[in-house]
Amino acid sequence: MPKAKITPPNWVRNLRALMEQRGFNPRSLSLKAGLNPTAVRDMLEGRTKFPRYDTARALAAALGTTPVALMGDKAVTAEIAQKGAEFADDLDLLTEIIARLQEVIEEHNRQLPPRDFAAMTATLYRRMHDSETRHKSFGSIRPQIHDLLDYEMLRQKKRR
Repeated sequence: MPKAKITPPNWVRNLRALMEQRGFNPRSLSLKAGLNPTAVRDMLEGRTKFPRYDTARALAAALGTTPVALMGDKAVTAEIAQKGAEFADDLDLLTEIIARLQEVIEEHNRQLPPRDFAAMTATLYRRMHDSETRHKSFGSIRPQIHDLLDYEMLRQKKRR
């Protein structure tokens, strides 16, 4: 019985297309992105179901695109093309905030109700979006997350 052909995920198709456009082979892209020499090959062969955000960001940077464009589907790519660079930057900022918030929560073995997660994400997004350092560094996200989590812990203690 022949094996059914499995359609690769959007992000793998996007990765292949961008590699072809930019003239990368799997090893050269892995090295340029600062990854293990076989990382991209493993992704293309289906050994990686979904890369960590840091990996997607490194690949996107090496390919001259954004993590959102690399990982998104055709509708997202079309929307980015239609709405422009500022919209793409907003998506990248929001993606970075969500990834970092999830990391910090996991590092501290905390659980956050979805409503609180969404509220913290929105707060961080507004702070970062309105700041003048928005495009200069995502490094200020983690300290702000810690501040919000500390505040939330104090608020919860006060309720008891």
